[in-house]
Amino acid sequence: MIGNAFILPAWAETEAQTQSVTLDNVVVKGDRQGSKIKTNIVTLQEKDESTATDLRGLLKEEPAIDFSGGNGTSQFLTIRGMGQNSVDLKIDNAYSDSQILYHQGRFIIDPALVKIVSVQKGAGSASAGIGATNGAIVAKTVDAADLLKGLDKDWGVRVNAGYSSNEGHNYGTSVFGRAGNFDGLLSYSRTDEDDYKAGKGYANQYGGQTVLKSGLDKRSYLAKIGANFDNHRIALSHMQDQHRGERFVREEFGWETLPRGNRIADNAPVYRETTLSNTNLEWTAQDLGFIEKLEANAYLMKNKRYSVDDTSNGYAGNVPGPTTTVIDTKGANLGLDSRLGEKTLLKYGVNYRHQEIKPHAFLNSQYTNRDDAQLQSLVRSYNLVNPTKTDAGVYAEAIHDIGDFTLTGGLRYDHFDIKTHDGKKVSAGRLNPSFGVIWQPLDTLSFSAVHNYASRSPRLYDALMIHGRRGIVSIADGTKAERARNTEIGFNYNNGTFAANGSYFWQKISDAIANPQDRHGSAFREAANAGYIKNRGYELGASYRTGGLIAKVGVAHSKPRLYDTHPEKLLSDNPEFAVRVGRTWTASLAYRFNKPDLEIGWQNRTVQKASGSVLVRDGSQVERKSYNVNDIYANWKPLGKDTLNVNFAVNNVFNKFYYPHSQKGTTLPGIGRDFRLAVNYRF
Repeated sequence: MIGNAFILPAWAETEAQTQSVTLDNVVVKGDRQGSKIKTNIVTLQEKDESTATDLRGLLKEEPAIDFSGGNGTSQFLTIRGMGQNSVDLKIDNAYSDSQILYHQGRFIIDPALVKIVSVQKGAGSASAGIGATNGAIVAKTVDAADLLKGLDKDWGVRVNAGYSSNEGHNYGTSVFGRAGNFDGLLSYSRTDEDDYKAGKGYANQYGGQTVLKSGLDKRSYLAKIGANFDNHRIALSHMQDQHRGERFVREEFGWETLPRGNRIADNAPVYRETTLSNTNLEWTAQDLGFIEKLEANAYLMKNKRYSVDDTSNGYAGNVPGPTTTVIDTKGANLGLDSRLGEKTLLKYGVNYRHQEIKPHAFLNSQYTNRDDAQLQSLVRSYNLVNPTKTDAGVYAEAIHDIGDFTLTGGLRYDHFDIKTHDGKKVSAGRLNPSFGVIWQPLDTLSFSAVHNYASRSPRLYDALMIHGRRGIVSIADGTKAERARNTEIGFNYNNGTFAANGSYFWQKISDAIANPQDRHGSAFREAANAGYIKNRGYELGASYRTGGLIAKVGVAHSKPRLYDTHPEKLLSDNPEFAVRVGRTWTASLAYRFNKPDLEIGWQNRTVQKASGSVLVRDGSQVERKSYNVNDIYANWKPLGKDTLNVNFAVNNVFNKFYYPHSQKGTTLPGIGRDFRLAVNYRF
């Protein structure tokens, strides 16, 4: 009953039919959280049938997720309108909530290295992990066994190459195999993109159609070795994603959209590298007596920014010559499943994470305030240290069947210890319950409801700005973790031909935390609980399948609002917190022929206009125009099986000029018409 209760959404039902074993083991059972249902599960097969080279391309059918314009760390993303400060990207259950600078995106990942991507929305249940207040994108890296499927041998090679008319190319290779109890793989991928062209009607400050300094050279690799002994598996992996190129100081802006005009000095581009690396040791086991399932991992993650010259970069302290800023994260997770009788599953475990920011240098001795000698003396007197934060949590969650009902209940306790760069320490804990129920009156129909609490500890201040030259950012006494309360009701129907699902949610986040940015103008500032956030909205999806034809439609709408109660008015409408995204519609129509094994399809994304600020006290009317983008695509399997895929796509067929909504106003535009060709072959 428990497994049947978690019916996949309409836009995932195709893979549920063709890959039920993989999805059931990897996603639905092995990674479920109470009564929450993930949407838009992207599998290895779907990825191989696509020309996508980033998460924006992989998840474009998901209406509740919005990606901004730009490329790489110029991109911001939102889930239900909530930004990167309260969502996570988890890769093999490793993740960090710290960021380099609030003017750039926090997430980079090459889809070529992962086998499955799923989405979590809203506050998670007790088993959701640290800081699960507004959802996450969850990815698992590929194993040798995944690439060996269909080859009928113990070793193989995968090669891929692609071309984009706007303006890029990509290629990669993987070697993989197994011998006895051991298996391993080595994978390399490169996507080299020049400045892209926006849609018809866009012009940069020189009159050209390219978005200046948007190009990136992306290089990624994954090395993994695994061992299987009876019902145990141990795997050690190391992966790295690196983006190279000339980048603006404020990556979310271009020259022509700077707040203070078109002065090059305001956003001077230089060569920079952003690198995310992760070393992960994972242990999984089955049927260990009372413990039915065990999942454990320990990881070391490093997020590094290198710049050849920061002379014109006030955020970095105007340091001439090369600089390097690092965020180190180390963590461990242990999750256990046990059966209590035939109808109760108990999930319990612990989570741990420690983060440390290492600036290029401490520069507070160079702080200058010509208007206030006392402030200058104060800042220069500090003996600054590397900021650190430790999060630890324990949880237990029970899932119990009673006839047609599945009941869930959980309890989680999280504690944090934070030390800011002036040496100040604050710590606190939160106890968070979660409840859920699924009623399945028919094999094809289920109804669900959840009421979850989750907390998120204060963020460490932006790594690029803790050098002290622009002042001191501390933390207020008694600062608490943010606490989200999310209530959600939904339904799921799937009779094999027609499928539909929907949900309505309302959420409140108490004790919202503000990290005051430098523009607030004081030489000494404190992160503090500054107000509360409300969000509510809905999602609906439906699909119809008959023979080789499948049609899908989806819609999502949310309305986050930030209420600033702090006397100094610290909350911000920056997109890292939340964005007013217009109601978003997605639609697609596809047909797969048997001979030849060919699928052709069309996809549409329509975003209605949005206006106003997410910040309640802000009276400005930010206008975000509506847009719709159409894509066509084809997937051909010349060998009649998944080992060889030839993919073709035309993205933004009508060369639409538009600005995505998950960024500030009209900053970086979307990509114009793009012809794509991609081939991947396993042999």
